[in-house]
This record gives sequence, structure tokens and C-alpha cells, in this order.
Amino acid sequence: MRTGSALALPSTWTTPGIPPIVARRAELRALRAALDAAIGGDGRAVFVTGEPGGGKSRLLVAIGLEAHARGATVLTGTCIEELGRPLEPFDTAIQQLLRLPVAPGGSADAVAALESAFGPSGDARAIGREQLYDAVVDAVRDAAARNPLVVVLDDLHWAGADAVRLLERLAIGIADAPVLVVAASRSAPPDRSAALVGAVGRVARLAHVSRIALAPFTHDELIEYLGERAGLPPDRAAGPARALRTITGGNPFLVGEAWPRLLAAMETGEPAFEMPETSADLLRPRIAMLDGDALAVLQVAAVSGHTVDPAELLATVEAPREVALRALDDIVRAGLLERHADDSGYAFPHAIARQAVLDLVPPSEAMRLHARIAETLEARFPSAPRLVQRLAHHYDAARALGYGDLAVTYLIRAAESADRRLAHQQSAALLERASAVTSRSDEADRLRARAARSWGLAADFARARALHELNLESADPRTRVRAAIGFEDASWRPGLIGVRAAELLGAALAGIDADVRDPLYIEALASRGRALAFTGDVDGGAADGDLAIRLARAIGDERTLASTLRARIAQPDRIGELRERLDQAEELARLATGVDEDWAGAAGMAGAHTAYVLGDAEHLAAAERRLAESSLRWSAYWRYWHACAGFGRAFSEARFELAAARLAELEAIEADFRSDASSAVSATQTFMLRRETGRLGPALRLLTGDESPAANWAPGLMALYVEAGMLDAARRVLHWLLEHDAPARHVSTDWPGRLALMAEAALGCRDVDAARAIRPLMAEFAGCNLLLGFFVAPFGPADRYLGELDAFTGDADPGAHFVAAIELAERIGASLHLAYSLAASAEWSRATGDRATASKLTARARRLAGERMTRLLAILDAAPEAVESVDAAPEASDDLGDGPLTHRETEVLRLVADGLSNREIARRLVISEHTAANHVRSILMKTGMPNRTSAARYARERGLV
Repeated sequence: MRTGSALALPSTWTTPGIPPIVARRAELRALRAALDAAIGGDGRAVFVTGEPGGGKSRLLVAIGLEAHARGATVLTGTCIEELGRPLEPFDTAIQQLLRLPVAPGGSADAVAALESAFGPSGDARAIGREQLYDAVVDAVRDAAARNPLVVVLDDLHWAGADAVRLLERLAIGIADAPVLVVAASRSAPPDRSAALVGAVGRVARLAHVSRIALAPFTHDELIEYLGERAGLPPDRAAGPARALRTITGGNPFLVGEAWPRLLAAMETGEPAFEMPETSADLLRPRIAMLDGDALAVLQVAAVSGHTVDPAELLATVEAPREVALRALDDIVRAGLLERHADDSGYAFPHAIARQAVLDLVPPSEAMRLHARIAETLEARFPSAPRLVQRLAHHYDAARALGYGDLAVTYLIRAAESADRRLAHQQSAALLERASAVTSRSDEADRLRARAARSWGLAADFARARALHELNLESADPRTRVRAAIGFEDASWRPGLIGVRAAELLGAALAGIDADVRDPLYIEALASRGRALAFTGDVDGGAADGDLAIRLARAIGDERTLASTLRARIAQPDRIGELRERLDQAEELARLATGVDEDWAGAAGMAGAHTAYVLGDAEHLAAAERRLAESSLRWSAYWRYWHACAGFGRAFSEARFELAAARLAELEAIEADFRSDASSAVSATQTFMLRRETGRLGPALRLLTGDESPAANWAPGLMALYVEAGMLDAARRVLHWLLEHDAPARHVSTDWPGRLALMAEAALGCRDVDAARAIRPLMAEFAGCNLLLGFFVAPFGPADRYLGELDAFTGDADPGAHFVAAIELAERIGASLHLAYSLAASAEWSRATGDRATASKLTARARRLAGERMTRLLAILDAAPEAVESVDAAPEASDDLGDGPLTHRETEVLRLVADGLSNREIARRLVISEHTAANHVRSILMKTGMPNRTSAARYARERGLV
């Protein structure tokens, strides 16, 4: 940042004649407390909401002036109702930030990023959206390290979605820095911003974030108001206060307009003053005071915007300069415009005042004024602030007068400006607007396609698909093919089944020649292949995809080859094809170098998935790096998948706190990741994490055992039953899954996870028939890791499950599988998978009488488990060998279900006889419910009792209770 002195406050904050703030004592106290905390080094973010005229801006000015007086640096920004610059209100605030001196140790990279994005060129595309947002947070923190910083942002209800995301990031990032962020917005329709409400709702859960909702003035506050403004003592103010409350509803702006007239009426004995139907009507008497020239000047000012540059205004109005200047004086005296303290311009006292004037301008006259303002700006003010955006707005408003082409030109330029600052949603909306204005159908097609790409970058795939569908009606067959490709891409990304996409691609391809040297034809083949694969037609998808790659290689076009590889590696594949797919992901990554496309993200995503399944640690690390780079460069889409990979890696390594942090990150990104495909990703990840850390209790307590597998995700329901010890219910769902199995399911991305959960259920229920049915299905994955979705649920080596199934059924020697599972888990550094594989191998060694090996394997598993792997520790504790060591019971048998009861089993049997459930036993003995269920199962098998009632009778007959 450049060196400089303290920043000047906005001239509108010190406009002469503005009365002091009245009432709002509680709100001011809250803001002062936040300011005190920020100056003390504890960051705060405060969101102020209220109806129009509720006093939000006055409150912001009050705290901003106080912060400045106390020596804090104050940054300001506001949004405008019309088309603003990209990332407003941060545009102005960051320009101010760049004028501050660099703090010692400040981030030069952050400064460079901001200067690139907000400097003369305004181009952040080489930086990436996430890095840009991080740079804003870093620069704010760096500046605050030199001097406490207050960021005051007004009219956030008009902020674009991209700016709202940046605000959310900033509010989170200043928690431990001497920074106060105060942001105001309207809370009532039609201005209420859904994007802002969502963002504030997400961050409001943080301890350093608070909200202030401004209510209308109360009766007591109105008495205080009249005392300050009219000098009325409380006893004389009570009556007028009641009247003001009745006629204004306590709205501060309306109170300010109404009280002089009300008091005048009361003093002269005139009929009771009645509130006009609208706030505009309340201001009409002021407007009526103006003569024709002043009214004309005021109307030009209102159409121009909330703030008015005098040079622009004088150049636009048709009256002579002297007349216009006198008119401005009359307007200021009427209180309809306020002069800035530094005489740099004028502003309406409130948006309500400007709207009152606009309401009086006939539509035809408004169009004429928009055209005149645009022509004047374009011809005479090439350096005017927000010039491109203002010309786009004014020419668009005047398009019925023949300015449509100019409107399209400037809307496109405004969209390009937004694109350079990575404000993808604003860019998309502007391009859509331009497509609706242009009279040329081919240009409309191109603009819709560009808008769809921007919506895709914003991860709003539903909006992207809608635009592509419009282009499917184009008269140009090649445009229809591009639209079908775009529709498929916007369907695959959020995980929609590809039936409609495949149909659209087939119809579009029929409209062009099957030219094997045509890049468009080749890309459409690849796209159709991916769509077919996501309908379940894996063979058809592979055929199209492989053909497209061969054709792309034949024509030697790298961009076409990259497109075909990107589509092909996203298809679900059989195990035998994974190495080829990993090679293709690596090839795509090489083609992505230096290219302005998100190919590296696609390569990273496919590469990470495939490398984990294959147990290729080197390629897995490289793929994760590509995902990390793409998550910084591109939209929330890639940040989401990077966080998914991070969850999977942390979970596999038993770093459960980090996995929980990644899960929280995923849930936060989902609000930004505008997918319209329903998903149980977060719920499944939560289940996996809670299962390993022993925190499934709340979910298990909701189970009845009668839940329908058809109405729920059956594998998850079955897994919950197993953890709850509800084995009959688990067996019921397991057999339902086996009965409803079909080959088409075996190529879905959730099949490996389904298979793992079914194997766990078969083993937990001691169901030999189910285990034998599952075993050949599991064998396909020998030598690989099982992964549900994209790191939704990593289950680790399939060989561990194969070994356990073989050990249970006795149909084969499981030893080699356990060795393979341990080696695979070690190869990728997955300590959780390794610990489970060691425990499973130990159980088999113990069952075969190799107690020494079992002891060594168990000890190693325990060392890995530490205190983190709660579920695994419970399993180890329930093993006969573990019970012997803990209870010192030499009479205990090595084999589950054989021999006398151990000390712990006797203790559990007494509690069963007392009528306690597994959950109650677990709570009493401070063990997991899963462990309690294992003990009960062992007791029944050792005693030969068929159920808990018989076991309780057995205990009483032997004097154990």
C-alpha cells in the first residue's frame, strides 16, 4: 500500500445543518461496545437493519465519526440502487485502503492482488476469486495492525451477490484483529436482499458477530426527539408524540418530515394533521414550492442518481447556467438536496426524497432524461466515476427511443468489467440483460451463452441450464449443439442424472454433419458420453467418450483434446480402467498449464478420486495440489471439492478435529455453491465422523427398528441399526438391499460405500448367507480402497473386508487379504484404515490360535487409535484378549461365544437381568452402546440363551443377581 496520511471522512458525513442523532441509546451503546472491543484488538462485525428511513445511515455516521475522533482509521463504502461498479461497496473502501501505509510485516502479495483488481486495469482474473477475497481480508488485517480500523458499509441491500460473499468472508476473517465492520441494509421488501440475509444468518452464529434491528421510535423516544428538535418539555411533548406515533408509525425519516407541520397545526388550531398515503406525498409540499426551472433541474438530478455532480448536472439541464444555479439554491433551501461539506457536489437527503421526485416524472420524460444524461456523459465526461455502468443504465432505460444498440454495447462492457473483478453473478445478469435488449437473434444467442458461462462460474447451474435451453431454440444448428453441450455440463456438475442432457445432445447432433474433424462434433460426442454414463449406460458413455478422445488426438487440437479428456475422466469407471483414467487426468493437467480454463480442477478432482482408490500416494498428493490451486483461482465449485478432499484425507488419517473443520467449511460453502441437486453428502459425512468419535447417540435414540428402507437411504439406515445393536432391524434392511440389488447399481459412485456397509452389517449380524453373497461383489475391489462419492465416505482397503468375510465364513484363508490391506493403508498414510486393518488381522490371528501375533497387532492398533478412535477402541475393548488383560480373568476363552463369562460380561448380564437396555448399560458402565451390544451378543452365545429374557432368568438361577 502507498504511504499516506489519515483518510478524510466522506463529505456527506459533515454536511452543515444535519441535526444530531436523537434516541437510539441502546443501539449506540451496542456499537460503542463493539468499537471498544475492536480498538482493544478483538474484531467485531455488526449488521444494522431496518425499514427505509429508519435511521440506519445516521447511526453508521455517528459511530464512524466517533471512531475517527478516537484515532481509528475509517474506511467507507456504499451501494447505489442503479447499476454500480463490481464489488460495491468494497470498491471505494479498498481504494481508500490502498492509500494507507503498509504495516510492518504486511502482506505484499495482498497489496499486489488488490492493486491488480482495483487499480486502473481492474483485472483480477490471473489472481482468482478466492485469492482476491483472501487478499482483502489480509490487507484489512495488515492495516489494522498499524492502527485500529473501522469499515462502514451502507445500503448493503443493493449489493450484488459477489460483494455479499466478500462481506461474509471479511466478517469471518477479522475475529482476532482490531477491526470493526459495520454494515447497514434495509430489512423490508422489496429491497430486502435474500443473499445478504443468508450471509448474515450464517455469520451471526459467530461470537464476534452481532445484529441490531432498528425499530420505529417509541412514544418515549418521540418525547425525547421533540425535546431535542422543538425544545418541548416532556409534559408538552407527550401529546404531539402520540400524534406523531399514530401518523408516522414512528419512522424516523417521516417523523422528521411531519413534526414541524404537526406542531404548526396544533399551535394554530387547524384540523388534525393526517399522514399522507405515501412518504412521497409527505414531500410533495416541498416540491410544489419550486418553480418550473427548479423542478426541471431537480428531475434531472433525481434521474441522474442519489449523488449529483454539479458540472454534469449543469451540462445536462436545458436551462441557462445562471437559471440552473439559482434553481439549485432553491432546491437546497427546500431541503430536497444537500450540499456536500467540501462543495464537491450534492446529494438527496434520503433515498425516499429522491424517489418522491422520480414518482412525479412521467415515463416518457424519464426516458428522454435518461437519454440526455447518457449522451452528455459519453460526450463530455470521459473520466466520470462509474462511467461504463452509468451509460449502460441510462441507455438501457432509454432503449425505446432508439438507444438499444448503445445499451447493449455498454451492458457488455459493464459485464466485462464485472468479469475482470470476478463478480461473476453481476457479469451474468448484465449479459442476460443485454441479450434481452439486442434486436439481433445471433447476438442474443452469443450473449446468453456468455451469461450461462458466467452463471456456471458463480456455480448457479440452474440459471446456466435455463439460458442454454433458450439457445436450444436457435435457428442455427451449431448454436443448438453448443447449447446442448452447455446444458449437459451444467447438469453433470451438480450431479443431475443425464437423461435429458443425453436426449438434447442426440437431437442437436442430428442437426449437424458427423464430421470427425469438426471440434464441435467431437466435443458433443464427449459430452453425450458423460451424459449417458450418468444415466447408467456406462458402456455407451465409454464408447462415445473414448471415440471422442481418439478423434481429438487425430486432429491435433489441444483444446478439443482437453475438453474430451475432461468429459471422459468424469465418467464412473470399472476398477480395471482406473489406471488409464488416472493417466488421462495427468494428461489433462499438463494441457491445463497456462490455460484460462478450470481444466486443472477437473484433473485434480478425477485424479484425487482415482489415486485414492488405487492407493497411489504420489498422484493423490499432486491431485490435491491441483484442487487447492483451482479452489483459489475459480469459483466456490472447486473450493467445495477441495474441502471434500480435505475432509476425506483428514478422516482417513484420524484427524477428526480437522475433518470436522472441513465439514463445517463444506456446509458454509454449500450456501455459495448454488446446486439444485439434492444431496445427502453432508449427512453422510456427519455420520462417518460421529460414528468414529462415538457421537451417534442422538441419531440412534430416534430409531424404532420399523423404518422403511425404501423411504430412507437404506445403507445408512442399516449402518445406524448396526451401531445401535438393533441387529434384527439391520438384518431386515441388509436382505432388502440384496434383494433389490441390480448390476446398474454397481457402477454408481456410491456403490463401493454401499458394499462396505453391507459387509459390515453381514459381519455384525453374523449372517453367513449375506456374507457369502457380498463376498464376490467385494472381490472386484481387491487391492483398492473403497470410496463412496468424492471423499464423502472413505472406507479404506477392500482387502480388510475380504479378509473379515473369509474369516467369518471360513471359505478361504484371509491372511493375504489382511497383509494387503495393511500395506495399502500404510502406503497412503491412512492411519484410521491401518488401525482397522490391524485390528481385523489381530482378531483372525487370535481365532487361529496365534496369540503372540494377535497381541502385537492389537498393541499397534491401540497405539494408532490413541484416544481418538473411539469406535475402534470399543471394538478392541470388546475382544476377548482385551477383556482378559483388563479383567485378569484366566478362565475366559479366546473365542467369542465359547467358554465362561468374563468379569465384564457378568457385570453386563446383571444389568440385563435388571431390565436395562443396551443404551442404559452403556451409560451405566461408561462404554459405547456398540460395545454393550457386543457384550450382550457374546453372553447369549456363551450361555446358549435365545434372548435377553432367557439370559436374565439364567442370571437369577445362578445367583448372579
